[in-house]
Amino acid sequence: MGPMTLALLDDDAYFGEMLSAYIRGSAFAERFRLKRFTAGEEGLRYLLEEKEARILLVHESWLPLPEEVFVHPAGAVVILSESAAQGGVLEYPVLCRYQPLDRLMSAVASHYNEYNAALPLRGIRGTRVALVHSAGGGTGKTVTAVHLARRLALRGERVLLLSLERYGSLPWFTDETGGDSETFSRLLYFARMNPAAAAGKLEGLVCRHGYGRFDYVPPAAEPQELEELGAEHASGLVEAVRASGLYDVLIVDTDSYAPALSSALFGPADDILWLVTDDVVHLHKCSSLLRSMQAKETPRASWLSKVRFVLNRSTGAPLNSFEEYGLKIHHRLPYVPEWKAVSRIGQLHQAPAFEDAAGLLLEPVGSGAGL
Repeated sequence: MGPMTLALLDDDAYFGEMLSAYIRGSAFAERFRLKRFTAGEEGLRYLLEEKEARILLVHESWLPLPEEVFVHPAGAVVILSESAAQGGVLEYPVLCRYQPLDRLMSAVASHYNEYNAALPLRGIRGTRVALVHSAGGGTGKTVTAVHLARRLALRGERVLLLSLERYGSLPWFTDETGGDSETFSRLLYFARMNPAAAAGKLEGLVCRHGYGRFDYVPPAAEPQELEELGAEHASGLVEAVRASGLYDVLIVDTDSYAPALSSALFGPADDILWLVTDDVVHLHKCSSLLRSMQAKETPRASWLSKVRFVLNRSTGAPLNSFEEYGLKIHHRLPYVPEWKAVSRIGQLHQAPAFEDAAGLLLEPVGSGAGL
């Protein structure tokens, strides 16, 4: 399916120019072809004569529209209002045009997908799925995932960060705008009830991270929400992100204390970034978990070829022999002394050496991760 026609019926030429420029310079150019009408006669002629699939973005001053407009065989109608209050009936939502254009366009795309499941809007991107995983807590998974996502986003990749931790690192996201406490609940509902539909709903649920410049779904506010997520549903959620075609990279921050859920994602993942620390207790735990997981695999643990063991908090010469634990270290992330204790999340932002190293985690390396 090629770009969908987005027909803007609005007397305000300046708004039309802004929207046109924004679409051309954004990822929405893959999915939308804008047609602008500022004159009533020309716009109404288009509405009545053209039969192409389309989304009508109509300013409220053009209402009422001819009844024929609302029985068009393929498309959707969205009404633009000067008011900040949103409303309208479900089929014809009213959106305030005085909002960030990325949010406006996401709402338009999400509405179209909800009512046109047979012909959904999809992006054209092939999504690489990277898990950030560990055998235990406290290894720095989330800070690594955030810095990796930020570095990829700054390179021009479109990135989605999804936290599947029961006890999510909320301070990374609570200072951000957008989203609410029910967002993750709605995503889990679609994942459990109809994973295929989650692809169409996704755009209406994500937020843009102000510091990282990547998209994210606000993490679960309650631990039991993740406990209700089955392994098959988690895999379906990952495949739904792939099916949307909206992202170049999906980074999943896994739950170290839910091995069944996390290991279910090893199959659909393209890369497994397994964090370890130079600590004898952690290394014993990591080695035991790997052996246990291998013992359950038939044939022999095919996912190991995807694993990249990442030594976090590296200070130079290691204290332990990783080879004795069957680990081959592919990457090292530096120890950041300023992170030993922090009082605000902003202190975890400025670490150029760490961010540079995190940005290389998906670069080609030598093959294999062995036990």
